[in-house]
Amino acid sequence: MNSSSRSSAAWIASLGQERHFAYQQRFPDSAAFNVPIAATFTGPVDHTALEAALRAVAARHEPLRCSFVQERGLLRGVPHPAESVPVTQHDLRGSTELELGVELARIGSTEAARPFDLAAEPAMRAHVVRLREDETALVLNVHHTSFDGWSSPVFFRDLSDRYQELTEGRAAGTAQFEDVFADFAMQQRRRLTAGGFDGEIAYWRDRLAEPAPPAQWPSDDRDKDAPWWAGDMAWATIPEELVEALRRAAAAERTTLFGWTLAVYKVALHRFLDARSVAVGSPYAARTDQRWHDLVGFFANTLVFGYEFDPDETLRDLVRRTHAQAMSGHRHQNVPYGVLVDRFQPPVQEGRTPYFQTMFIVQNTPLPDARFGPLRLRTTKIVTGSARYDLTCCLGWRRGRLALELETRPALLGQETALRFADLFFGLLAASVAEADTRVGALTPLPVRLGIRRGRERTDSVDGLFEGLVGDWRTKEPR
Repeated sequence: MNSSSRSSAAWIASLGQERHFAYQQRFPDSAAFNVPIAATFTGPVDHTALEAALRAVAARHEPLRCSFVQERGLLRGVPHPAESVPVTQHDLRGSTELELGVELARIGSTEAARPFDLAAEPAMRAHVVRLREDETALVLNVHHTSFDGWSSPVFFRDLSDRYQELTEGRAAGTAQFEDVFADFAMQQRRRLTAGGFDGEIAYWRDRLAEPAPPAQWPSDDRDKDAPWWAGDMAWATIPEELVEALRRAAAAERTTLFGWTLAVYKVALHRFLDARSVAVGSPYAARTDQRWHDLVGFFANTLVFGYEFDPDETLRDLVRRTHAQAMSGHRHQNVPYGVLVDRFQPPVQEGRTPYFQTMFIVQNTPLPDARFGPLRLRTTKIVTGSARYDLTCCLGWRRGRLALELETRPALLGQETALRFADLFFGLLAASVAEADTRVGALTPLPVRLGIRRGRERTDSVDGLFEGLVGDWRTKEPR
């Protein structure tokens, strides 16, 4: 079947898409699997061409314009015409600076917190907001069923190409790729049926044979009135000298910033929870086949890294062991996490993730300002007001500095408790680079000054990284 005929036909969804769809159906008010992104374009924008370019990208990448339906026990993606993808235009020119900030915050936070009805609407929505004559904002929202971290640069690169075609008087290319997401989904299912994942399943069976007990968080500041899916966000900026020390220490051990910080993160969890065994989830791209590199879609997989506390192990040895663990996981990243859960049937607490309750992410490459034809483009995530896990710690770049993004489920873990954990984590990080040969049981946290901002401390400004675009479950508008 060629790509043009595939573009209008329903296709069997991937295994990961099935799991995300099931979660959304179970918690229809949750925006936890929304992936909202804000972007600013500096320079004169052709808004008609930008809207057309958005639809052209949706035409090329089928998951963006799909809804989903259950048929005979299988989830299927149902493509819609690209014209059905909602693109709403807003014109805020002439507003004062304060009015701009307030209205942009309303548009962004409302959109970010609005769940998708995946059975009825395409998995992408967009708002084009004229701020000034030479500045435009794009608020993009895509459901995780159709979008992962790798998809973001692919999307904006393709959007730039389509926009340039249109502004230069050429027709926007909408032809699909030779290999499309539906091919990946079908290949994944055939491989599972044929036993192609058996080696990876055996690998993970050994490592998940004795699951760590569910995390028991301190309960002093939980919000008992919070919905199960609700999420709060805080950010902590990190002293640059600590970041540089971590980079040097990781390079000396021939590991990455991820390998070093994951090792210390596990020690911090052990101490904070007073648990000998802990487990951490971490996302991997799972695009090990070159054919999928230029596609928008959900390919990513979650790997589980366990830790058994050994008080006599040195921090340096733990880093080396964690590096080896991460590299081994990388070689076994293709079997979907959901397949492992279904095969192994671990104990599960209602509403909580099997095997792990905390996610750890390192995005260790700063995102530079990009060119978008003659325009300058800058992007950032928006907060949804929902959470997927008890605790998500994401180290990434914010205003050119490495910062911690801390997302919590207030029904299980209060924000102040989570910030105490962050303080312990960074104190141990500082100690780790100063005393790498110290036994982990004797590692003493050092004081680290963190700049803290909570998501509810709103700023109504369009300057910087859209700090006002924070969805809040307490004020979320009904569907």
